[in-house]
Amino acid sequence: MSEQQTIGTRIRTLREQAQMDQAVLAEAVGTARTHLTNIERGRAKPGRDLMLAIARYFDVSVDWLANGTGERCLVDPMTPKEALLLQAFRELPEHEADLHLQLIMSRSTAGKNS
Repeated sequence: MSEQQTIGTRIRTLREQAQMDQAVLAEAVGTARTHLTNIERGRAKPGRDLMLAIARYFDVSVDWLANGTGERCLVDPMTPKEALLLQAFRELPEHEADLHLQLIMSRSTAGKNS
């Protein structure tokens, strides 16, 4: 199996485990769905910036994504709802994002423990 196919297979596996379609992931990491399709099928190789964006998005190491070595997931993969929430949060003006974050933290276990 070539390196391109290995990278594409890992990306597809992460995306499918998150129950996410290609269009959602492509938009979240800033690429075209067709480019993501070509990567997953081994027809194209992600560039450095796209590789970093995908690794950050799924919270996996770049080494694992690129060649299958090292730790895979640092935390549980994002659900589709979490991905949408993160995307919406990133699009808010900073002052609104702060207000929403305070509300969420006040109602969550994580916020009550800090």
